[in-house]
Amino acid sequence: MFAALSPERFHPSKAAPSWPMFKLRSLSSVQPRHFSVRPSRPATKSALRAIAQVVRAGHKGELPLFAATLGLSADEFHELLHEDVQYLSPRLPPELLDTWLPDQFMPLVSLLWSYRATDDPLARWLSHAIAAACYGRQHLWQDLGFNSRDDVSRLIGQWFPRLFNLNTQNLKWKRFLFEQLGRKQGKPGLRPPFCHGCDSYRLCFSGN
Repeated sequence: MFAALSPERFHPSKAAPSWPMFKLRSLSSVQPRHFSVRPSRPATKSALRAIAQVVRAGHKGELPLFAATLGLSADEFHELLHEDVQYLSPRLPPELLDTWLPDQFMPLVSLLWSYRATDDPLARWLSHAIAAACYGRQHLWQDLGFNSRDDVSRLIGQWFPRLFNLNTQNLKWKRFLFEQLGRKQGKPGLRPPFCHGCDSYRLCFSGN
């Protein structure tokens, strides 16, 4: 069991950072230090690490294009970035972003957000990052830039503890999230995209 976050706020940092803020040429090399939240505790560091990985992967074509901004509106993504790198924030028209988002993306974001441990913006950004990573072609832990599935379990246990506790069968997280979404929508057996082509499909969906 992982300790859930207390509902205290993680204040965005508007002051000059205490770490070097090198000028970025592209968000394809964004790091946690380039965000507006200071990585002051392990749970925050893990969340920012996952968010940075999803943004990088979106810019590099390793995740769908919408992942490059986490599927956030232009204003929300601008808020995520530290003021020193906000010049890289794309100003996508809302109607263009809407055409990029898969039909189940925002419902998946809403599912994660509904189980949040805190109302802080970082939890909202993380909801977007996890949902975006679910549209990758690798295991979820890989598309989030982690070393193993245990890291994803720890992340969800810290930021979405009630959702973590629902996974009593210890299902793979990507499968579990889509099954929860399908149950909510009256679509039993809803599966993540791209899983059928994965070498681990039988292992992840054994007995189904």
